[in-house]
Amino acid sequence: MSPEQIRRLVDEMYATWSLHEPERVDALFTDDAVHEDVASGHISRGKAEIKQLIRGAFAFASDFRSTMRSLATAGDTATAEWVIEGTQTGPVATPWGEMAPSGRTFRLCGASILILREGKIARVTDYYDMATFVKQLGGSFQLPKPMAGGCL
Repeated sequence: MSPEQIRRLVDEMYATWSLHEPERVDALFTDDAVHEDVASGHISRGKAEIKQLIRGAFAFASDFRSTMRSLATAGDTATAEWVIEGTQTGPVATPWGEMAPSGRTFRLCGASILILREGKIARVTDYYDMATFVKQLGGSFQLPKPMAGGCL
């Protein structure tokens, strides 16, 4: 794929989130695609689970929107910097438990690594600061105690 084709594909992926149209996943992702959210530890496998992930975003933030800020490509790999925003109107699951609707707004910056295959997205791995997200919604968390040697 050319860099221009990759940009169009990735733009469409982010539009899927902002337009609240999870059915677009069928045209954008491979059948065996994987979407990994590193911060939450959640992995969605296949188009049906990825569509459910997108629906889940709308369920906790009815005005959920996503904007790509930058994109770099190299062969069949792309990296994107993004911003998601919205208002928490429904419950949201976090690694520290479910948070009740708060009515608070959030703005979260993150990055994704995308692997492409045969003109479609085969894998998305998202990285962002979950603690910032939880704090914006009025939550709190406690870091685990470090293990011997200083590593978690």
